[in-house]
Amino acid sequence: MQNKKYYIIINIVTAFAVTMFFSCQSKKANTQSFLMSDEAPIAEAFDVNLKYTDSGRLTAILKATRILDFTNKSFGYHEFPEGIVLDIIDKEGKVSIVTSDYAISYQQTGLIDMRGNVDIKTADSTHLQAKQLYWDKNINWVFTDQPYKSYLPSGDINEADGFDANQDFTILNSRINDGVITIDE
Repeated sequence: MQNKKYYIIINIVTAFAVTMFFSCQSKKANTQSFLMSDEAPIAEAFDVNLKYTDSGRLTAILKATRILDFTNKSFGYHEFPEGIVLDIIDKEGKVSIVTSDYAISYQQTGLIDMRGNVDIKTADSTHLQAKQLYWDKNINWVFTDQPYKSYLPSGDINEADGFDANQDFTILNSRINDGVITIDE
């Protein structure tokens, strides 16, 4: 009888230990899935300096203090919550600089959406300011449908409701313009 009680106690303790083991595993798995939620980035980087090339030629340098990697999403992207500095380099090595307070780069399309105090200083000293600007790094084209203001080296000022241009700004198509232009007589 004593042996029978001993085996019953051993079975109860074993069943309890196994139950506790599996319940701990379950809680661990739940905790890990909570920490890796669908809304969280899969990686985070600081003080980044990315270089883009085309046929071996450096075409752009993207600098950011913080990048969040959401490439695990079905339409993957990188988010730059603290803004960017983008140096666009033309074929002659001249640099135009674009800055913004926030940016997001979509992997599948090659499109970078820059928002908040977007500022462009071209190699020829043209200065452009906009609320939002897109850069298509696949075709080297920049555009916006938002109002912008440009200050030309000649002192001319132009305000418009959007533009599109090649990244060298040698081709510029502006829409609904208003500004001050100096004309020599």
